[in-house]
Amino acid sequence: MKLEKLNHWLTFVANFGVIGGLVFLGYETQQNTLQLRAEASYSINEALSMMNSGIYNDPIMANIKLRGEADLSSLTPTALQQFIAHQFDRINLAIHVLALEEEGLSDIHFPYIDFLVDQYHENPGLQEFLVLVKDNWKGSEDLYDMLRRPSG
Repeated sequence: MKLEKLNHWLTFVANFGVIGGLVFLGYETQQNTLQLRAEASYSINEALSMMNSGIYNDPIMANIKLRGEADLSSLTPTALQQFIAHQFDRINLAIHVLALEEEGLSDIHFPYIDFLVDQYHENPGLQEFLVLVKDNWKGSEDLYDMLRRPSG
C-alpha cells in the first residue's frame, strides 16, 4: 500500500513537471516569435532607410528618380538603368514585406505596400516602368497587378 501511494505521488509530481515544462516551452516559443517579428521589422526598416538615404544623399540620383517618375523618356540610357535598378530595389523590398506578412512575421506599422501602390498609381513614369519590365514578374504577378493603375 505504501509503495502504491508513493507511486501515485511520484506520478503526480512527474505529470506536474511535464505540464510545467510545456508551459515553459510555450512561453519560450512566444518569446522567439516576438524576437523574429522584431528582427523582421528592423530588417525592413533598415533596408528602407538605406534605399532612401541613397536617394536623399545623392542629388543626381534624386533628380533621376524625380524625372523617371514623371516620364521615362526624359532619362538618358545610363540614368534609365539607374532608375530601373532603384525601382527593382523597391519592388524586391515589397516582395519581402509581402512574404513576411504572409508568414505573420511582419510587425511594421508603416503601410509600405499601400504607399508603393499609391506611388505607382500616381506617377506616369512608374507605369511606363511596369510596362517596360512586364516580363520580369515570375512569381510576383500579384504585386505587379497591384502596382498597375486600374483601367477606367
